Amino acid sequence: MTKKRRRRLAHPRRLAVTTSPRAGWGVALEVGGVVQSVSVPTTTAQDQREQRDAEPRPGPGGGYWGLLLPPGCPRRALLLGLGGGTVAWLLVQRCPAIQLVGVERDPEVLSVAQADFALAALPQLAVVEADAFGWVAEQAAATPGRFDLICLDLFEAGRLAPGALATPFLRQLAALLTPDGTLTVNLMVTGRTGEQVHRLRRVFTVTRELRLRGNLVVHAQPASQANLAPE
Repeated sequence: MTKKRRRRLAHPRRLAVTTSPRAGWGVALEVGGVVQSVSVPTTTAQDQREQRDAEPRPGPGGGYWGLLLPPGCPRRALLLGLGGGTVAWLLVQRCPAIQLVGVERDPEVLSVAQADFALAALPQLAVVEADAFGWVAEQAAATPGRFDLICLDLFEAGRLAPGALATPFLRQLAALLTPDGTLTVNLMVTGRTGEQVHRLRRVFTVTRELRLRGNLVVHAQPASQANLAPE
């Protein structure tokens, strides 16, 4: 059995960050024993052309990451919960001209991502080490309408970050999107999933709900200000 490699911080942390090989195709990054990211195999130019307008489909290893990509090529995308950069790699392979901002708060995850997932090989990606909630609040006020795709994947060890579906935060995300932009959200299927989708509908118009085993990926677009539900 292949042993996982563990990188240690100078100070102890609650959740371990590990990497483990996946037979035949790559590496997985785990936080607290839960897979957060996987490496992305290289594709041919023909594969990239075929994927450009394709419907969302599972990503490497049959995971949910590919479902976070809408059809077509966004120009500017924001990835909240960058992790090892799985979605960043998928977007760049499909859309080489894209500009990406990836926000990740965990310095150890970023260290592993740079070492084992080759984030430095993506000149299209600007990596921001920051708390997503504070960063989004600042950017929504300073540069509204900046992105035409936002991917929200704020999980750690299988748990959604508290506040990720709060109405004030969702409104800040809507402010950061272009009027015809898309928000894609990864959710775990639980007894609360219906309530979580309802929270999204307070601010966004849900256009797709894509189920893959224990994940539900929701695609949504900003609702008009007149139709926003009260808090």
